[in-house]
Order: sequence, then C-alpha cells, then structure tokens
Amino acid sequence: MLYGRGGAHGDRIPDQSSPLRGGRGGGPRQPRRCGRIAARGRGAGEARFAYVGTYTTNPPGGGGPLPAVGIAVFRVAADALTLVQTVPSANPSFLAVHPTQRFLYATNEIDDYGGQKTGSVEAYAIDQATGMLTLLNRQATGGPIPAHLAVAPDGRTLVIANYVGGNFVALPLGADGTLGPVTNAIQHTGSGPNKGRQEAPHPHCVAFDPAGRYIASADLGIDTIQVFRLDAAGRLVVVGEAKTAPGAGPRHLAFGPDGRFLYVVSELNATITVFPYAAATGTLGQALQTLSTVPANFVGTRSTAEIVVHPSGKFLYNSNRGQPDATTPEANTIVGYAIDGATGKLTLTGYTTAGIKYPRNFAIDPTGTWLYACNQQADTIVPFRIDAATGRLTTTGQVTPTPTPVCLVFASPAAGAAPPPAPAPMPGLPNTGGGGMAGDGRAFGPLGAAGLGAAALAVLARRAQVPDSVAGARAEKPARPSS
Repeated sequence: MLYGRGGAHGDRIPDQSSPLRGGRGGGPRQPRRCGRIAARGRGAGEARFAYVGTYTTNPPGGGGPLPAVGIAVFRVAADALTLVQTVPSANPSFLAVHPTQRFLYATNEIDDYGGQKTGSVEAYAIDQATGMLTLLNRQATGGPIPAHLAVAPDGRTLVIANYVGGNFVALPLGADGTLGPVTNAIQHTGSGPNKGRQEAPHPHCVAFDPAGRYIASADLGIDTIQVFRLDAAGRLVVVGEAKTAPGAGPRHLAFGPDGRFLYVVSELNATITVFPYAAATGTLGQALQTLSTVPANFVGTRSTAEIVVHPSGKFLYNSNRGQPDATTPEANTIVGYAIDGATGKLTLTGYTTAGIKYPRNFAIDPTGTWLYACNQQADTIVPFRIDAATGRLTTTGQVTPTPTPVCLVFASPAAGAAPPPAPAPMPGLPNTGGGGMAGDGRAFGPLGAAGLGAAALAVLARRAQVPDSVAGARAEKPARPSS
C-alpha cells in the first residue's frame, strides 16, 4: 500500500498516483555543496559507476537467499545498473570514494583481522575506463566491527567508526591511495538506558562538514553527537558534542549543503533531530526540532537506518527498517521531508513503501534524479525517480538483484585519465578472517561464518534483535544465514 501525507500531523491518505505524495519543499534553492549528502565531491555530473558493499556472513537483521561474495561493481546508465565485477571481500559493509574518484575504501565488518581483536579496511584503485577495482592494501582499524567511514576532502585522511571497539580512528592516505596504520583513536566509555543495545559505546557514523574542516560523529550506545577536527599530524581532536534524547540511539547524520544544519537519525526511537551548526567553530547548538519517522499509530519495534539530504538542499530522506514484530506499513519505507531553507526544519511529505524491504542504505545519484534503495532482506536494489519540484519518489520498474546490499556509493572517474601510481610492493595478505585479493593479485577466501568472536556475535545479535543463541547457531553454519 502507498501512502501520502500533507504534513507532520495530517491524516494518512491512500495515494494511488505516486509512492510519495506531498507539497513543494520549503525555502530557496541551496548551493550544491555537500557534506554527507548525495555523491559528495562529484558536482552535478552523472555517475559512471556504482559500488555496493554487502554482508558476506552473519548480516545483522538477516539477508536474502542469494550468497554474497564481496563488493559489486556496476556501470550506471540512468536508472539501470549493469554488473561488471564482483570483488571477493569479507563483510565489506560501508564504502567511501576518494575525492579524486581514483580510489575506493571499504570497511570489513569483522573482529579478527590478522589474528587480532580488530576489524580491517581495504583500499582499492578504480580503473578510470572500466570502473573495476584492484586491491592496493589493507590495514587494521584499531577496533572490532567497523561500521562507517569517511574520506577527508583533501584526500589525506580516512576516519572510521568502530562499532564494537567503541572508538573513532584516523588513518593516513598516501598519494597512491594506500592506507597507513591508525594514527590515533578517540575512545568512548559509558552506556545508555537501552540495556539491549546501549550496554557500551557504539560509534556508528562519521561525516565531514561541507567546508571540510570538521567531522561530525554519532555514537548509538551513549546518545552522543561529537565533532572532531584533524590536527596537522592527521590526528582526531575533540571540538564539542551534543546529546540526543536518552535511549534514542543516534545512528547516522547528514549536513545540509550550506553547512548551517546537521540532521541526525536515531535508530532506537525512530526520530530525526535537527541541530544548528556553526561551520566556523564546529559547534552544535540546542536541538531545533525532533520528529518521528513513523506515524503515531505505528505498531512494533522502531528501527531506522540511513539519512540523506538531496543535492538541491530542498529535501531530506530517511529509511525505516521493518522488524519482525512491526505490522504498520511504514515499517519498511523511505520517508520524505521538505526542508525549510530559512529554519532548517522538516515537514513530512510522505512514505514510499513499494519495493522496499529492510532498506539498510540508500543513495541519491550526483544529478539528484535517482534514489537507489538497498533492500538487505530482499537481495535487491530498486531505483526511484525524484521529482525535482516536490521531492516525491516514483518507481521505475527496474530491479537489480544484489545479494544482501548494505551500502551504495557512486563514482565518476574521468574517462581516459592516467592510472594512479602503483603502490609499493607488499607481501600477500594472510587468510585471517578476510576475503579479497592479496597484494600480488592472488585471491583468498571470504571470512568463514564461524570467524566472528562470541562478544561480537552477541553485539550483532542485539543489532539484529534476535536471541544470542540464534546468532550463535548461525555462526556454526558455513552458509550465510537467511532472514
């Protein structure tokens, strides 16, 4: 069923004309500068390639029946995706593209890299003509189960949020795209009121602001939004912080394109909070607005995932992920909002439910024309056309089968550009909890399902909202679990 809504408190109305219904976005058109918004750094040019991260084992929340191998590489043509490469990798959940469009980085959501209690991150060179990937090198992330990453606008630093490690870390990037070891870590302590999900800190997201001077972060476990800067040595330094409501569980965040507002989606109470942001100092003011991502009559466990601001600055979208006990249609949906250009506040415009099943992630292409939803439990990627005037979404009929899609990013490498410089020779990577290509081009196997430690399994079980015993049983089976 498709629903539309005229405002934040309007009656739910059946909508047969469009999956998303509502009025025009508020405020004037904003400049096309991007923080954590669609296709950072690529301007308004069309994307040539799309990269999709997947869960290859023990997906939190479950997956579909298709076996995942690693990173999927697609050629992009309007709303159509054509597979050109699949790169073996171990739980390459979230991805980030270098500002030069020449390199891709992938977090390996594991906890035993190199025999240590840590996850890992991989660096790849992007072939400028074909979009295909070649592994450059791999580094430990300084904490288990890395959940998110962001590349500095100058291309010299990668920042990572380690979900189980409870810390944020920085790694230097070479001119050839290779990763250096972790330079420093900001370690969090504490817990939140939700004992099932907030028993410890759980860093979940990092995003550079539009000016590229500061990094905003979200810690789901301690209800904290923190802002960092990078010092001259590329180390993280705390600038300030803000709090969400106790038990909210802030998950992901997105800046408005003019850098005056920060939008935070909280997973545990399904809300979005709007903070004023001072770009000159990196400080956050008191929350301006908090609104629910589900209707008042919602039944079941609330759960959100992604948040993205449209390149125009006129619209914002978030995803709700349906839990087993949720019976309200808006449990699985992309939610649309209009942004007031003067105040930054949001007005709900509608819910898109058609073709949506546990959307852990979605992305908007650089032109702002298409929104691609990654349906983790359905093994599909589904595109929607975005109405430039209203922000409403319309299905296109295209469906791309993709095993357990977790994250999608776009790249627009310059056709015919010179290839990146070759990295220094490195030894073959050991087969210790990871998959991909060794430095000498040899393939090595994906992470076995029993590769996750007991502590990490317990955390992943809480994220998936299934009993620890079930998660443990899944880990004993070599096959990837289904939903």
